[in-house]
Amino acid sequence: MPADRLGALLRQTRSAAGLSQAAVAAAAGVGQPMISVYEREKREPTWTTFRRLLRAAGAAAELRVEPLPALGLTLSELGEHLASTDDDRRRRRLVLDFVGRFADTPTDHRRSLIVERPELVGEPRWDALLGALAEHLAFHEDFDPPHWCTDSDRFLDTAWYWVDLPSVRRRALVTTPASFRRRNVWVDRADLQRY
Repeated sequence: MPADRLGALLRQTRSAAGLSQAAVAAAAGVGQPMISVYEREKREPTWTTFRRLLRAAGAAAELRVEPLPALGLTLSELGEHLASTDDDRRRRRLVLDFVGRFADTPTDHRRSLIVERPELVGEPRWDALLGALAEHLAFHEDFDPPHWCTDSDRFLDTAWYWVDLPSVRRRALVTTPASFRRRNVWVDRADLQRY
């Protein structure tokens, strides 16, 4: 089972053991609502939490490391990778990987990473996110955003939450950076990690 299906794996393991969510929660020392959130895949547990929950269900897990595809440093190359998958969790990881690599790039080279217009991903949410990300990074690096990021296909008509949980939505309403907010892409500033 892919690593991004931890909730389904937890549910299968618990069910196979004939245990209720409440029984696993009690054995793991957590609340039952947490188990429900993870099993419905509304939130992904940390590896430590996942292992503890599996132990409480009478199972164990091993970690297998699978590298992400080689990701070029440009936003245009990020767009290509986003277009090549329909898995939103994988897309989120790719975006966060790009943000981390951008922050690790020498300051005098950062502008070149976002100037080239990425091809459209084919999903308006991710196309808007790329425009917001380019504007956001340009703002923090104190240079003009690339012209392509203001194209009409880089904006959404309806709100999209990067993480669609009520608690995260509330934080996103308060902390979303302006470049994302004006495109109707709602993301908790903390999710952008280093920017």
